[in-house]
Amino acid sequence: MMMEPNYNIVVIGMGNIGKFLMPGYRLLLGDKVETNVFGVRNNPDKVSELQKQVPFQVSAGNALELLREKKPDIVIVSTPPKVIPLVAEETLKPYFEEARKENWRLPDIYTFGPTPAPQMYLDLLGGDVLVAKFLPSMVKEKQGVPLQKLGAGFICFGSPFPKDREARAIEFSNVFSQSFVMDQDQSLCGLSSKITTYTISDCVCAIADGLADKGFQVPIQDIASVWRAAFRKHAGLEGQGMYPCRETDAPEYIREFVYRLSVSWYDGILRYIVSVGFDKTLAQGFHGANFEAFSLAVQLSDRNELELDMKHRATKGGVTEKGISTFRSYFTEHLRQATREWMDGTLDESFFDSAEGIAYMINMTVNRHSYRLAKR
Repeated sequence: MMMEPNYNIVVIGMGNIGKFLMPGYRLLLGDKVETNVFGVRNNPDKVSELQKQVPFQVSAGNALELLREKKPDIVIVSTPPKVIPLVAEETLKPYFEEARKENWRLPDIYTFGPTPAPQMYLDLLGGDVLVAKFLPSMVKEKQGVPLQKLGAGFICFGSPFPKDREARAIEFSNVFSQSFVMDQDQSLCGLSSKITTYTISDCVCAIADGLADKGFQVPIQDIASVWRAAFRKHAGLEGQGMYPCRETDAPEYIREFVYRLSVSWYDGILRYIVSVGFDKTLAQGFHGANFEAFSLAVQLSDRNELELDMKHRATKGGVTEKGISTFRSYFTEHLRQATREWMDGTLDESFFDSAEGIAYMINMTVNRHSYRLAKR
């Protein structure tokens, strides 16, 4: 049962994530979003622009004062990950110390980004703090299809929450994803598998380019439809899901190639997830959710949209950029050449084994990069 919407939410680091979370604020507070949500950012440059985009108050440079004034029940930390420890030290720590002294209720912390782990907050702020780390799927509705209901999102609780507050956090996450509760290490592996799955768009585009090299023009949407139909059949999913997909949507000469590559890509990523200790059923759950979501996203997009989405996601030096750059360094041209060889009837059968291994390798590379970013 949803908690009564009689509390405040303060969003520290108000920017793209803060805007993205708007449906979650609506879920929790209903029509009180305008009066009970308060966004704050360090840099005042974009405050006036942001104020036009959201219905609640946005300010700059006054996070601690805002916490003292509003005494929120939820603090959302959506700054860049490298800034989070500074926010925790300079803003949250003095507020939590004052809140204990004045006997104010301590707010739940909802933190966004792969790192730092929730344990950082507990070590700095105290073991009685309730903190949850969220990694939403970040897939958005497209052509009226609610892709966010398909993609997997991950929640890590720093310590056990009271049942009503745990339910609230999960309901908040479910607005943006199918939610899976995990520990910190699991969430980093889940994130790396999602990013590897995100390269489906690059797979489909490379196939289309290889076909074009041979004089065949096949829309990426048709290739993606076959790719998704192959995955659904391989995973034992019934029907066509939220949007039609058919193995027959692409020309017969390329169907088997797309089908086999889709299966190899799915299996390679899954093998890595299981290799690091995940229960296979859990792994199939969140990996399958992301494979379906990203396959369908390609089905519903044109090439320009895919490139723009990739640029938006790929923060310099981050895990998404690592996944994309690794794919493009080691597989784009190889896949394009394999497509040409398939059309010539000269492709070695071992290609699909190699593709499965490449998917495994990219997942491993991204996962290890995530630990380097976390300074593990």
